[in-house]
Amino acid sequence: MAQKYANFWSRAAASLTALSHTQAGVFRWGVVILLTLVWIVGGLALWWSEGPTEAIYRTLGAVSMWDEYFNAAEPLREVVRFAAIATPVVGLLFAFSGQLGRSLARLFNLGAARHIVVAGDSPAALSLAQDCRRRKDSVIMIADGLADETALGLRRKGVIVLEGDATHPETLRTARAHHAAHVVAFEPDDTANLQIEAAVRRLVGDAKRKPPIGVHVATRSPMLLKEAREMRSAQMRKKKPAAPPIDPKPFSLEEMAARALIQKESQTLLSLAQQLGQERLHIVFFGFDAAAEAVAQRVLMSLWSAHFAPPRLTVLAPAHEAVEAGFRARHREAFAHPHVWSADIAFLPFDWDAASIGAELLDAVEQQRGKPTAIVVSTGADPGNIHLAIALKRACNHGGRWPAPIFMRETSQSEFSQQYARGDETEELDAYLQAFGAHQINATRARIVDGALDQGAAIAHEHYNKGLGQRDEVSMRELQSAMKDWSDTLETYRAANRAVADSAPVKLWDAGWRPAAKGEKGDTAPTVPAELMEKMARTEHDRWMAERLMSGWRPTGQGEARNNDLMAHDKLVGWEALSEADRNNDVVQVRAALDVARLMHKDGFVRRS
Repeated sequence: MAQKYANFWSRAAASLTALSHTQAGVFRWGVVILLTLVWIVGGLALWWSEGPTEAIYRTLGAVSMWDEYFNAAEPLREVVRFAAIATPVVGLLFAFSGQLGRSLARLFNLGAARHIVVAGDSPAALSLAQDCRRRKDSVIMIADGLADETALGLRRKGVIVLEGDATHPETLRTARAHHAAHVVAFEPDDTANLQIEAAVRRLVGDAKRKPPIGVHVATRSPMLLKEAREMRSAQMRKKKPAAPPIDPKPFSLEEMAARALIQKESQTLLSLAQQLGQERLHIVFFGFDAAAEAVAQRVLMSLWSAHFAPPRLTVLAPAHEAVEAGFRARHREAFAHPHVWSADIAFLPFDWDAASIGAELLDAVEQQRGKPTAIVVSTGADPGNIHLAIALKRACNHGGRWPAPIFMRETSQSEFSQQYARGDETEELDAYLQAFGAHQINATRARIVDGALDQGAAIAHEHYNKGLGQRDEVSMRELQSAMKDWSDTLETYRAANRAVADSAPVKLWDAGWRPAAKGEKGDTAPTVPAELMEKMARTEHDRWMAERLMSGWRPTGQGEARNNDLMAHDKLVGWEALSEADRNNDVVQVRAALDVARLMHKDGFVRRS
């Protein structure tokens, strides 16, 4: 049974919150109105023969237990009498029932523990809170300025909504954040999210928390995300006698969307590149916002195939020089060591607001960089992405010029994406639209709280640490248990193993396999042909070097030893300069990728045609 984040008191508080804010009010008013109608209409009908004034007087007199009612023998008088007495009594009970439920919910919440606290009121934060409730977690949401209708809708689902500033320790104390299982800092401001983490840390102090409280910090700045992760690693390197009570987990929705896209579409892109006779995967970007840059990073870190040359990227943007300067500044090491590897990315000028997409633009890109394998549209605004994606689809399909999938970034699912950007729906080779990155898909309990995208990375790390790749067969139970040690892994190794996991579909394709389709009988233990192993290990080493350089590492200088603090690595050298043991590590990672694929696709694999 899946784990639920709640204790008895938090579950009771959630249930009472939902009960006191549901449509039960309609039922309560219905009962009161029905009793009143029985009383008034029945009384008037009973006494109307005495005249209108007398009928009204005697009907109202039913409340006072007048003798003619008290000694009533006929059924109608009995009904009117009991309806008259019940109406005010039931009305009073119902009037206070909602407030009573809310008061009890607040009281029970004083003992809440092992629940989830979400701080923020963005659409992504709301999606996360509702997804956690669907999975029966107890959720307390801290929101400042949430619309009344939105707050009521959340409370009806059992989410306890607190108004206040989540950066203040007292607000977090009211939410019982220091006793929660997870705290998600989901404010739109990165600084505020870091302040929330610091406030939780102050609340907990030196108290022991086993397991530690997972504090998930949303980070929109790629550089800040990198520094936050490195800071986490620096803290873990300091040896302490006891485990820390707080486990900080910086995350980025853009990075999650990019990783999910690469894992899902790798095999499709490789097969298309093979069908088009391309020598490498070439991804063309229209726009280069944070989401697009996250996709570019994952491509350069993971989309390395033994059957193709290293990946190539082309970016079209209005201010292409400024965009290029920013990317190079954030990834200096990826361009500083061409003797090891240099990122194949070019930035070209194109302003989609001032020029239309036509044959001349596609020809210019093709002449300079070659035909694309895929297109990513991510300009920073959903309406602009939709408009640009439609124009691109028309231009690409005119004469079958660029039969490439067009991945359109969206922050929130729209009617357009649901109807017209659902993927490849035709058998012919043509350009099609596919949306990615919406918060409804991305901001979920599985991805943020449970870290589902990191399960494969944990397996890759286990392979490296314990040499599972030396064995011919590894059980699924052993693979699933790899997550246990993942929380103790330094962030720099997490980053490396995330890229290994993201590249698993590529290695599966290289080895001649694809995931089994529905109804197909799949092999649950795919293998690498012996004649391909060395080639795939070489490619894996090249991919690893690219990932390390993209992550800010550099090769060691003459006579310099490896230094993790200075991010200098002595293995950032060509394949020929590696020892046999180092080469075998790359073989292990190739095998690890196949085990990652096994965990991701439980139905097994079949040989691709």
